[in-house]
Amino acid sequence: MNANKLYCIYAGTVRGAVAHVESRPDSDINFQLNDVEKSEIKSMHWGRSETEIIIGHQNGSVRLYNTLTNNFVQSLSNLDGDGGVCGLGVLDNSVLVARNSGVINIWSKNNVESFKLNLPDDSTLDCMAQNFNNYNVIATGGERNDLKLWDIETKSSIFKAKSMGHDELNLPIPTSVRGICFFNNENNLVSCATKEGHVLLYDGRVQRRPIVKFLEVKASYSAIACTYRDRQIVAGTTRGYIQLLDLRASKRCLRTYKSFTGGVTSLVCDISSPVVISTSLDRFVRIHDLDTKNLLYKKYMKQSLTQIVIKPIFKEEPKEEEKDSKFNNENVDAEFEEMFDQMETITEKSVKKRKKITESQVKHTKLKRISN
Repeated sequence: MNANKLYCIYAGTVRGAVAHVESRPDSDINFQLNDVEKSEIKSMHWGRSETEIIIGHQNGSVRLYNTLTNNFVQSLSNLDGDGGVCGLGVLDNSVLVARNSGVINIWSKNNVESFKLNLPDDSTLDCMAQNFNNYNVIATGGERNDLKLWDIETKSSIFKAKSMGHDELNLPIPTSVRGICFFNNENNLVSCATKEGHVLLYDGRVQRRPIVKFLEVKASYSAIACTYRDRQIVAGTTRGYIQLLDLRASKRCLRTYKSFTGGVTSLVCDISSPVVISTSLDRFVRIHDLDTKNLLYKKYMKQSLTQIVIKPIFKEEPKEEEKDSKFNNENVDAEFEEMFDQMETITEKSVKKRKKITESQVKHTKLKRISN
């Protein structure tokens, strides 16, 4: 791991507590349990400021967490819909809350707006992701619920993926979306991972069917996140490993990370470094190097982890003005030291000697004048 870059990690737990730790070997774990809501944390998202985290629970409640005080500060009320929270987002000063029943809430201090996705009876909403290239667009998916894109302003669907078709037995291929991610600087691309072992890449400008399909027959995907490279994602499985996938024309698995003893529950990548941070059912937080596959950090968190958000910590470097002033002071000090080293040490004897020499010189000068 880069010595100049550390991470502040906030992980949600099954018991509803938030675990806070820094990616230092000797860092202590700080737990903050919500005394009111002891339900499992199902979703976490950075809020409207750098110190705010939005936390959604299994029982449908949403609370705001302050990273400065490490405490829950507010609970969002009057939310519509039933079931747990499956996705969160931020739009200006409003908070987006998606619930399993298929209702999207737009919460603000003054009022709460909502709209329904009109899901079939046998479908649920299990995940929602916001497009960070265009905050007005969200993507949804779930159990027997294909990927869809929605416009928050118009509250209408702008893209609906077609089904995967039929298999060799002429049976419809089910699609149960478990994770969705958007790509950096790619407004029209979106990828999703399914319970059935598919990773799909969609481009709304081209067609409604996926332009790239990757299948892991023996795996069931549980989480997905985009890396800092173009069209590369990491996908976690219920069998306890992470895959780095290239979703360009090659559509192949580049690397596999296998240091887990439980299913992967959450993934997040650094947007500027080849690093992936993960949580799993074995209660560990891990940081892997995407290029070398090295395990850079591992911490036992004492509780079962469900969600994770991170914030990079950079070591403070002195400003240019401070560097210049320090450099000038060092030069000045060196010059003074050298000057003082070359000066003669004055004692009482030398002073008296100088005085005698001076008096004799004066007498000799007077006598010389008289003789002349």
